Amino acid sequence: MKTAMLSGLVLMLALNASAQSLSTGKGDLRVMTYNVNEGTDFLEIQAATDQQSFLAAVVQTITQVRATNPPARMQALAKQIIAASPDLVGLQELDQWSTGPLSFATGCGQLTTEFDMLKELQDALAAQGAHYMVAVQQQQYAFPAIPGAIFPSGPFLCVAVVDQIAILARTDLDPSKFQVTNPQSAQYATALVFPTPVGPLPLPRAWASVDATFHGQTFRFITTHLESVDTTQFGLPSFRELQGAELRAGPANTSLPVVIAMDSNSQAAPLPQDPTYIDFTLAGYADMWSEIFPGVLGFTCCQDQLDNNVVSDLYQRIDLILTLGPVEAQNIALFGANPASKTPGGLWPSDHAGVAAQVVVETQ
Repeated sequence: MKTAMLSGLVLMLALNASAQSLSTGKGDLRVMTYNVNEGTDFLEIQAATDQQSFLAAVVQTITQVRATNPPARMQALAKQIIAASPDLVGLQELDQWSTGPLSFATGCGQLTTEFDMLKELQDALAAQGAHYMVAVQQQQYAFPAIPGAIFPSGPFLCVAVVDQIAILARTDLDPSKFQVTNPQSAQYATALVFPTPVGPLPLPRAWASVDATFHGQTFRFITTHLESVDTTQFGLPSFRELQGAELRAGPANTSLPVVIAMDSNSQAAPLPQDPTYIDFTLAGYADMWSEIFPGVLGFTCCQDQLDNNVVSDLYQRIDLILTLGPVEAQNIALFGANPASKTPGGLWPSDHAGVAAQVVVETQ
């Protein structure tokens, strides 16, 4: 009976956390990770077997992105960031989509930016009264102008996309109490190259970091978006594990306390846990969610590709806030997982939930 009551209490606390609230605790440093969703899972691109199906897949992909209404979703996502009020937020899948006419005589002409998710999110935050700057950003992959066509009637167009990660930092805090320095970023040496009927498409992943000082305590804040493809199914090493090892040996290899806010693509829950997640725990990293809500699943991914599912489809926890060194977890919560967070048109802010935490960086 006591076990059942305790389990019920833990579940109630977790539900309260997912209801988008963070208390003040004994410190008020807040960090967040949010995958904003680029608007497609590229499933048709992956399934294309010949040039004609690839051309059709390009059109289907940009059609999907348009259906997810990035400007409206960035407005909804900005509300979630403001509700969490993080001092630092790591963002993934910040895509810039450009389109233009396709001529079968001359190829792709000049493209026009159709969606720029980082700018749209920045504009939405500013319009809603928040004060954030881009502390650092880093390109992951970039597809140049690629022709798309559905025969025989069309449409016929060209599509380009640039995918980025970024860290936003608050600018409305007293600089004597909060400062951000030493922005760094890079792509991982380990990178997937995806074969297509029109040639290989490199798909590099990246990390970005800043050193932040909050009330006299300095720490390193890192965001990243690790590989989603399980490369072991192709007889290759796990690219995700290799990227995780690069991260620990690179930007996370510091004497400073470390906070990693990331889309790890590495399942922490439910069981079985992904080897990349296990690698981080064996290396001494603490998982803030499991520290505060042990036994609570805390799913963060994934809604439907078009973000239009009525009932939440979140089924795994892959968006993580990990810490190393003298960093104490105070509170943690999910954001954008409640139907009330949807756009007026009924779309989820993202196919991921955001994760925000309150931490204390202790004196070393």
